[in-house]
Amino acid sequence: MTNKQIALAFDELANLMELHEEDPFRIRSYSSAYLTLRKLDASLADLTDAELKAIKGVGPAIAAKIRELLSTGQMETLEKFREKTPAGVREMLEIGGFGPKKVRQVWQEMGIENPGELWYACNENRLIEYKGFGLKTQEDVKNKLDYFFRSRGKLHLDAAIAEAEALCQFLHASFPAANAEPVGEIRRRCQVVEKLEVLTTAEVQTLRQEAGTEYQLETRENGQLFLRKGEGPTILVHVCTPEEWGSKLFRFTGSPVFLEACVKAHPGLDFKNLAQETTVFEKAQAAFVAPELRETVDYLSNGTPATLIKDQDIKGILHVHSTWSDGLHSLRDMCEYTRSLGYAYIGITDHSQSAFYANGLKPDRVLAQMEEIDRLNEEMAPFRIYKGIESDILNDGSLDYEDALLEQFDFVIASVHSNLRMNQEKATERIIRAIEHPCTTILGHPTGRLLLSREGYPLDWDAVFEACVKNKVSIELNAHPRRLDIEWSLISRAQALGIAISINPDAHSKDGILHTRFGVMLARKGGLMVENCLNSGLNIFKK
Repeated sequence: MTNKQIALAFDELANLMELHEEDPFRIRSYSSAYLTLRKLDASLADLTDAELKAIKGVGPAIAAKIRELLSTGQMETLEKFREKTPAGVREMLEIGGFGPKKVRQVWQEMGIENPGELWYACNENRLIEYKGFGLKTQEDVKNKLDYFFRSRGKLHLDAAIAEAEALCQFLHASFPAANAEPVGEIRRRCQVVEKLEVLTTAEVQTLRQEAGTEYQLETRENGQLFLRKGEGPTILVHVCTPEEWGSKLFRFTGSPVFLEACVKAHPGLDFKNLAQETTVFEKAQAAFVAPELRETVDYLSNGTPATLIKDQDIKGILHVHSTWSDGLHSLRDMCEYTRSLGYAYIGITDHSQSAFYANGLKPDRVLAQMEEIDRLNEEMAPFRIYKGIESDILNDGSLDYEDALLEQFDFVIASVHSNLRMNQEKATERIIRAIEHPCTTILGHPTGRLLLSREGYPLDWDAVFEACVKNKVSIELNAHPRRLDIEWSLISRAQALGIAISINPDAHSKDGILHTRFGVMLARKGGLMVENCLNSGLNIFKK
């Protein structure tokens, strides 16, 4: 082991011990050992026991642990603390500027066990309810988490789009006559992006750091070009001429499976040196396939469905939280902002009473909110505000609130927020019972997943789909880029059975409403047609 690896082992041990509120003296000694060992010039492996003990701050106990690491690659004490600390909690300790005391608080007081859950708690304004966390601190934690996720080599779709589009804007500004567009996983709208790619006709090789460019150019041994801004992710840049733009756009967008199928379907056909991407399909005498649909071969024969969902097809916004529960903005603010975006209606769905951590509504507060909605509906007509609730699905599959209260809502989104570790049989049984409740309108974020952080609970989708068909329940495509749940590959199966998909932002602030666009992206990837989208229609909830 290197000095750095050994030093980091003591740093981890100190953090884990502080997390579990162990002896402060030992914690300080291990922290000091970390600071000392990481700066040491001489290799620890080459030192005798006497020389190890002679290092300032390294006594017999720490020297023995160094020797243990050198001989076995492990430290028994460290392994014991790792074993009693969930992996996700240990991962939170790696977030820069978020120390053991804060990690202990969010773990023990809030039940948060990994960085993804922490990010989502920030998004839903959960942290501000706890001592030591205000709005400013919560935003700081969220920024630290954004950097943490970026540094791990995989990005959520929204972050990947932002990085790639920023580079494209820079290239357009630096080379006004050039084309630049994201390709690869970004253009196919993959919910998690491992490889950031941009295609351009700009002469990026002429960029020089000394000329003041904000992007640093890097050339790899294989000739590939990468651009990077500050400590941001590296972006692979494909350079082509304007005359071959269309051919390269086609080539660098499709998945390997899609491209291989194209070659097999048209052997010998030369797709090179075409300036327009549409010409590639025309030359093959094939219908155009939208970039999102080039993940599989499903649309290669017939092309893009004529009614594939688009942003402008969404008529109203459902699944919206306000300050009545854990939203950042008032009910009026959320309604007025949604109306200003051109939507015809909004569905307010604050949390139900079991979601105590989210200031869930007790029955008396439900009725008070309904009165406010009635007043706003009179004032804001013809814009419509639907009375909804995001009702917790309890452990046995029942819904929060008595039926008499549930029946007063225009619609009910039934969602799981607790006990997420059921096996497939129990999780499916729980979900089906909720679907079968006569008041359930939409099954919310159906697997409970948080991308890059928490896998969804396993479900028997045949059984879930069957229950939705029988009970005329829609399924949510939760558009929040940390969820994007339901999985896009399940959408075609659902719509083939006549199950409506509702594209919902799960907005906890005004800006959260804008997440709807990411839901549309995934819906398009799954082939959702406008007639199978619940909120592409008007007057969708009729009493």
